[in-house]
Amino acid sequence: MKGKKTGMVVFLAFLACCLGLFMGDIALADDAVVKVGVAMDQTGPVSIEGRKGLTAWKWYEEYINEEQGGWKDASGNTVKLEVLEGDTGFKPDKTMSLYKKFKGEGAVAIATVGSVEVAAIRSRALKDKIPLSTNSGALIYPLPSPCFGHWPDYTACSAAAIDYIKEKWEKSNSPWTKKRRPRMVFMGPEAYPSWQACITPEVMRYAKLHGVDVVGKPFIPIHPIDVKSQILSAKAAGADFVYTGIVVSQGGAVVRDVYDLGLKGDPTEEEGKIEVIGMFPMSALEMIKLAGGRPEAVSGMRIIGSHAYIWENAPTLELIRKYAKKHGQEELLDHNYVHEWYNAMRTGEAIRLALKKVSGEKLQGGHVWDAFLTIKDFDTGGIVPSKVSFSEEKRVGLEKVRVDKIVGDKGKLELVTYTEYKMLAPMYTKEYAETHGKKSIYSMKSLELLDLDVGDVGYETIKE
Repeated sequence: MKGKKTGMVVFLAFLACCLGLFMGDIALADDAVVKVGVAMDQTGPVSIEGRKGLTAWKWYEEYINEEQGGWKDASGNTVKLEVLEGDTGFKPDKTMSLYKKFKGEGAVAIATVGSVEVAAIRSRALKDKIPLSTNSGALIYPLPSPCFGHWPDYTACSAAAIDYIKEKWEKSNSPWTKKRRPRMVFMGPEAYPSWQACITPEVMRYAKLHGVDVVGKPFIPIHPIDVKSQILSAKAAGADFVYTGIVVSQGGAVVRDVYDLGLKGDPTEEEGKIEVIGMFPMSALEMIKLAGGRPEAVSGMRIIGSHAYIWENAPTLELIRKYAKKHGQEELLDHNYVHEWYNAMRTGEAIRLALKKVSGEKLQGGHVWDAFLTIKDFDTGGIVPSKVSFSEEKRVGLEKVRVDKIVGDKGKLELVTYTEYKMLAPMYTKEYAETHGKKSIYSMKSLELLDLDVGDVGYETIKE
């Protein structure tokens, strides 16, 4: 009898152990999953940015789920991240199809890399109350908006470029700089929302107010083969500076052809030379490749509006490099990994905050949207210099615009300075402004920067 009892005890212990393992598997399988749709170009004109951006999101997914163990929801349950992916081809119709697919699969946020994608789904996301966490600095405003960004508004970048030109010209002792105003040309892709946002009437007014003559705004293809004719036209117009962006295939061609024409130089030291100023997110590494591997073509170039350089010593940058090394992609590292890791970071922070109030199974886009608006003093771990906060009106978590210089043969970005963040574009739609008691579609700060009074503009945009 004693042997039977002993055998029964052993059997029950074994059964309990198996049941525990089985229930553990069930618990693991039952971890709630929060889905974020990453709608980025993988095959089109911004596929460099899109492919690297998606990779950064996948690394972040791995980091959250494996290294951090996911998040905890309001019930104390573990919630994991699932990244949904798809190729937009940088086309509006494909982007909308992806949006509908992601929404149908339960995505609580959508991440995009370009303004074409934002333009395609902005109104639908606003209606559905699904937050768009975007790499683009265009179309975040006017309010109401579903967008939460991390780059400066593109009018702020244009203002920073104008400020750089003005200051450099004033500091020069060359005789021609004392006799005339500096002249600049804006050269970018046609029918591209991001570039249209760089050359608004507000930007043209700001340039005029600050003593910089805009002598041209020629368009070039987003994927050009040769832009020498446009550069020679800018030269004929007397341009001292060319401001270009946003896609590396297009901006890089400008840099390459200015160099090939023998025009690259400092116009405050050599009259007749042209200095190219670039706008993020043009990768210095990719521009060197486009210039046939010649770092001298891009060396010394100023880049407006970037974040911390990938090889700087900062906690988040070290973390990104760790995952790049793990996956054998260190040689490919550039800012595209940084901006999308940051995109994932702030989306992850919104999800974490939302899960404090709701269970993972019940989490919806509206919860994440509302949580985005409560992000306060978020530490990016060195990606941007100050802590980041969002609100209904503050949709870009920046206080300063960074200006870098490209140095060395590896496309290193070296910090030159931080300048004041000067958004010039309208902040509100007319309907939003009237409903919320605003006297203008422009913020009071923008009106001050443009030397305008509320009575000058009211609810209308200014004319060039």
